[in-house]
Amino acid sequence: MAMYQIDNNQVNVDIQGSGEAIVFLHGVPDTSEVWGGMMSALSGSYQCIAPDLPGFGLTQASKHFEYHLDNLAHFVNQLLLKLNTPEKVHLVVHDIGGIVGLAFATQYPDKVKSLTIMDTTFFSDHKWHALARIWRRPILGDMAMHLMGYKQFYSAMKKAAPTQTTQQIRSNYNMLTYRNRRMILKFYRTLDSNIFKGWEDNLLLATRKIPTQVIWGEQDSFLPVKLASRFGTDKLHILKGAGHWPMLDRESEVATIIRLHIDHS
Repeated sequence: MAMYQIDNNQVNVDIQGSGEAIVFLHGVPDTSEVWGGMMSALSGSYQCIAPDLPGFGLTQASKHFEYHLDNLAHFVNQLLLKLNTPEKVHLVVHDIGGIVGLAFATQYPDKVKSLTIMDTTFFSDHKWHALARIWRRPILGDMAMHLMGYKQFYSAMKKAAPTQTTQQIRSNYNMLTYRNRRMILKFYRTLDSNIFKGWEDNLLLATRKIPTQVIWGEQDSFLPVKLASRFGTDKLHILKGAGHWPMLDRESEVATIIRLHIDHS
């Protein structure tokens, strides 16, 4: 792990291995640690890069950081420039890391060699899941976020991903400082579904050029499996019995799917 100055943000990045670069972008309430299994499996052949996104984990985000799509794309581009990555990278994204990564792929398609999408959204007609809808509401959302204790958090995570270990859940919960909770609220309140209008069409133009696959947990309780077919590719891997975190539920299988996709891109 190392810290890098990206604009006005101190960004924590885990880098392992060497070779072609794979960039892993995590979701809520995760950090770069969620990719530990993937990085262990793939770092023998590739350079694996996993940052804590602004507002998450150990990354110190500027209070002025904006979660608009163009700024998220800019952030990823600046990170890759700082790390001196090759001209093209393989991108693996999940949950809100999908929004960040797909914004980048849409703005900079020539910098993405392959794209693996897991359990995310980039669509103006998608309604956020129940918890996210609560977080988006002033006052009520603030109360729900800041009063969320470990037992409530543990129950929600176990329901969404029964295979998550107590250690993983505790680690994520420990990262939910007051600052992190404020940034999560800001993220969800900025990313109104309407902002994807126009972007979602441009994403489909990008995925026509970028070798793209989708991996989805069939039992995802946050993002319905019907979304999996909307990213402009018929290369779909719907994992039966898996929930919102396929890379945790089916670690070995997902690593193999990613490797095969990269090797054929």
